[in-house]
Amino acid sequence: MTEAWAAVRSAIDAEDAAAVAALVAGLGRDGRREVARELPGRLPVVVVRPWRWLVAMRVAGCGAIGGAAAVASWLCRRELRVWGGEEIAPFLLAISSRPPEWRADLALRLARRVREPGANAELALGLLRATGAEPPAHDPLVHAWFASVLDAPAGRMAAALRADPLLDAMLPRLFEAGGVLSARPGAPEALVSLTLDGRVPRATLLDGCLSRFLRRGSAAELRFFAGLHELLAPAADEVAARRRAYLALLPSAPGPVADLALRHLRRLGALPPGEAREAVDALLHRAEGRLISAGLGRLDRLAAQDADVLDAFATGLSVALGAGAGQARRRAARLVVRHAARFTPAGAEPVLEAARLMPGDEGAEAVAALTGTPLPQTGPPESEPPESEPPESEPPESEPPESEPFVPLPLRGAPAPERWAPPTLAAGWLGRARLAELDWRGAERWLDAFVRLAATDRAGLKGALAMPGPGLQQGSRGPAGWGAALAALVARPGLAQEPGVPPPDGALPEARFAEVHRALAADALPPYLLATPTHADGRLDPDELVSRLEGYERGGVEALPVDLRQALLRLPREAPGDVAERAARLEGPAGRAVAGRLAGTDRPAEPCVTVRWEGHATGPRVSVTGLPFEPAGQGCDALLGVMPAHREAVAGRLVGDLAAMPSPDDLRALAAADGPAGDAVALILAHHLCAGARGGAVAPMLWLAASGDLPGEAVGRQLAALFRHGAGHSPSGAMAALRSAARQGAHLMVWEAVAALLGAALPGPGERATGTHTRLVAFAAEAAGWADARGAIPAVARLAAGQRVTGLVRECRRLHALLTA
Repeated sequence: MTEAWAAVRSAIDAEDAAAVAALVAGLGRDGRREVARELPGRLPVVVVRPWRWLVAMRVAGCGAIGGAAAVASWLCRRELRVWGGEEIAPFLLAISSRPPEWRADLALRLARRVREPGANAELALGLLRATGAEPPAHDPLVHAWFASVLDAPAGRMAAALRADPLLDAMLPRLFEAGGVLSARPGAPEALVSLTLDGRVPRATLLDGCLSRFLRRGSAAELRFFAGLHELLAPAADEVAARRRAYLALLPSAPGPVADLALRHLRRLGALPPGEAREAVDALLHRAEGRLISAGLGRLDRLAAQDADVLDAFATGLSVALGAGAGQARRRAARLVVRHAARFTPAGAEPVLEAARLMPGDEGAEAVAALTGTPLPQTGPPESEPPESEPPESEPPESEPPESEPFVPLPLRGAPAPERWAPPTLAAGWLGRARLAELDWRGAERWLDAFVRLAATDRAGLKGALAMPGPGLQQGSRGPAGWGAALAALVARPGLAQEPGVPPPDGALPEARFAEVHRALAADALPPYLLATPTHADGRLDPDELVSRLEGYERGGVEALPVDLRQALLRLPREAPGDVAERAARLEGPAGRAVAGRLAGTDRPAEPCVTVRWEGHATGPRVSVTGLPFEPAGQGCDALLGVMPAHREAVAGRLVGDLAAMPSPDDLRALAAADGPAGDAVALILAHHLCAGARGGAVAPMLWLAASGDLPGEAVGRQLAALFRHGAGHSPSGAMAALRSAARQGAHLMVWEAVAALLGAALPGPGERATGTHTRLVAFAAEAAGWADARGAIPAVARLAAGQRVTGLVRECRRLHALLTA
């Protein structure tokens, strides 16, 4: 065994890929040949070797084998197959002494052998990035590239795409690659965000989507690109410039794509006569009832304008008369009856033949109209059997609408929070519970049970806590440490010491445990606590709190101060009048405090939350002052558990760095909570609106709107700030989400947000206008129509008065005319 092979073999057996790379990179020609000759003999035959050992073998072959083709074959051997996770640095070091042309050749050879995402795909892409070689046109490589970029966290996808040296070469091929594109949620938004700063022209994505549609494919293969297209929300001028491509999709594209094309063509109004006839003929030959009905509506208008047009559509009408969708079939028959006199004999022949073949007597009236024979008299028609598919909405025959009318649904409020479960009064549970691992609800339940059992079953409690479980260990921090102290105090009254310095009132959950410990030591523990929630979200029913205080006063019990403070924080903002009257009859200090809070005469000042964007690269600077306590390191759920009626203050504690924004679940919790909502809640809502209609923001927005707490103007301002900041926030996604919210009943609040957005986002004098501004104003015109809005917006009026007519000026003039009509 030579010295070179002995050293490399030792590093391989040590599973040290970096050491292997350093060794083979320093070998001369003879040393590399020796290692290359010995490597095949080390290949695993039966025994499964560790993953790191396989990586070390791959690195060794990459650096020692002579030809690029042989290295590619070595890396693709079945015995050396690994499933990703390799660092590329050892491979680059192993081949660092090879000529640049050799390294580029290896990258291309390995790229052509990619069949699926995995280690060799990652290595091929890494080599392409490192060598600058032009990637080959290879569909699996394109899919692997997109998957590799999307491995970045959701908020960093756009940054990863923007920084990838392969973006310019691979992005156009994304629209050419066949097969189903597997993409993580947020991928379309990441691509659209690249258009906001001009890194990728909008035309590249729009034209790419249309070219992919025109290449055909199944609905599954085109689903990603359809979502991307809709997220781009092309403006009317962009659609007009690509009118021929949209028309070409109508005859044979999958149903969802044809729907998309038709919807955007409708926005253009009347098409030129030749193109209008092309669209009608394509729609009549479709299989989907909704598309056939759209074609029949357009044909009805064409026939009203030109009596001689019907013969040209005889073939298409005969296809529609035999359609599988019953409603479309019957609508075609009614159109034939209405215009029967306008067919020539040659045009009527195929239509008459199709009408005679219609099931039942569906075509009888059409046959009678075309042949001029009277329709036989029959009895009342039998009720039709239900359709196999849900009936499509059918507009009036006289004037079919170009698009569906805006009919918002009733607003729906947040679901009612679950009731708090009854107290757990089994003493054994307290000793077994791992208090250190319980969330705030579990800790509340533990403390509530402890206090109740201390009053009703002190002996059972003592026995259960004599040997506290692993969740109640002395010396632990937080509730677990105080729970262990409570257990020790029950076991040895008067001997157990308080565990260290009591927490300040700021650490409210822990302070409650400390307060119970002090009350137990002083033999002043109440029979139950006041602040235990009545709902799983932390709320406390005023009626229940008054009942608990009435029990205190009957028994002469003094309320614990921290417990009372927590109870006041958990009260809702409003209480029934009869409950407030009962509270007014309480006589003790705690009763008077609760009575004043319920009557609204003793309400503390609201915490002050400010959101400032100026000069902060990672996001806004948020400050919260005037909190009733100072939380530290707690998430949304725990903070709302302490103060469920102060959602704006909780939101202010959560926001800041845009890369670590609260989750959609946090937003739902805030929307279902109580209290005013301001800029902090609006920022979280705006952030998730940018993820589109399925980004998790629509339902919370509806809940806030239903309660009257939606800060519409603040949402618009925060959207404008997010768009200016960039960071992957998509105007198209926000418009899609706002459109969905409007259709579900929040149209008035959506307009409030959009009006504020325009005031903050439109370009000022001397600032450059973009296509995004044009699309925002076009969307605003939709929103204004939904809300029947009136009242000029200064920024829109200023642009509408511009002398140079651009797309933005035209849209501003349209919106201004609507608002001032």
